[in-house]
Amino acid sequence: PGPHNLTCVSNKHPSVRGELGDAGGAAAGAVRCPPGQCCIGIWNRSHALVQGCWGGEGDACPSATCAPSPAGTPGGSVLLCLCHGHLCNGNPTGTATATG
Repeated sequence: PGPHNLTCVSNKHPSVRGELGDAGGAAAGAVRCPPGQCCIGIWNRSHALVQGCWGGEGDACPSATCAPSPAGTPGGSVLLCLCHGHLCNGNPTGTATATG
């Protein structure tokens, strides 16, 4: 089960360290995910932090669109979405956040 041949927006903000997103600091682009993976997007109030593939199992990504929800501490500024639509993590809905 899960999406196959899904393409996600791939982007990693320079402030993000480590392997998460694994875009290598390159310009935003698109990445083809392994079978069964879906797209992830993580934003703060002003810009995208990480966008790419997420290896969640099964129903980890129930929505075809990106509807970010708060992640981390309550009242924090970090938003997260998991979705299984083509390039869905490049277009968060329900937020005033631009992905630029």
